[in-house]
Amino acid sequence: MKKILKVILAVMGIVALLFIIDLICIFTINRPLLAMKEDTGDSVNLIYRGLVYDTYNCHEYSSPQIKLKGSKFTCAASSNKIIEIIDKTKDIKDFACDETLESFYQDDNYNYYWNCIKNEYMIVKYENGYEETISEALKKGTININDLDSYNIKYIKEKK
Repeated sequence: MKKILKVILAVMGIVALLFIIDLICIFTINRPLLAMKEDTGDSVNLIYRGLVYDTYNCHEYSSPQIKLKGSKFTCAASSNKIIEIIDKTKDIKDFACDETLESFYQDDNYNYYWNCIKNEYMIVKYENGYEETISEALKKGTININDLDSYNIKYIKEKK
C-alpha cells in the first residue's frame, strides 16, 4: 500500500512540476513548452494549445492570456494593413513638450529619437481600428523606419 501511494505521489509531483515549468516558459518565451501552435492565418496573433490551458498572444495585450482548456476567448481580429501613421501633436493647438531627445527605436546601425517627449502622440492606425504607438509597431515589425518617411514623420537619426 505504501509503495502505491509513493508512486502516485511521485507521478502527481512530476505532473505538477511540468505545469510549473510550462507556466514559467509562457512568461519568459511567450509560449508553453508542452503545446501545439495553432495556425490562425494571422501573422500577429498566436495561439498555443496546451494540455490543460491555452495561451493567446494577442496584439492588443502586452502579456500572454492564459485560459483553461474549453474557455471561450478570441483575440481581436487584426489587420496589418496600415491606414495611416500620424503625429497627433500637429492637431493639438499650442502643443508643448519637454525638449530632450526621446529614444523610440534602434536597429543595428542607428538610434532613432523624437525631438521631445512625445512618443504617446506618435500613432499607427490600422484598418481594423486598432491603434498603437510607432515605437510599439516598430518593435513588433508591423512597420519599418521607411514607413515613417513615406508619411512625413520627422525624427532624428544618430549613428551608433
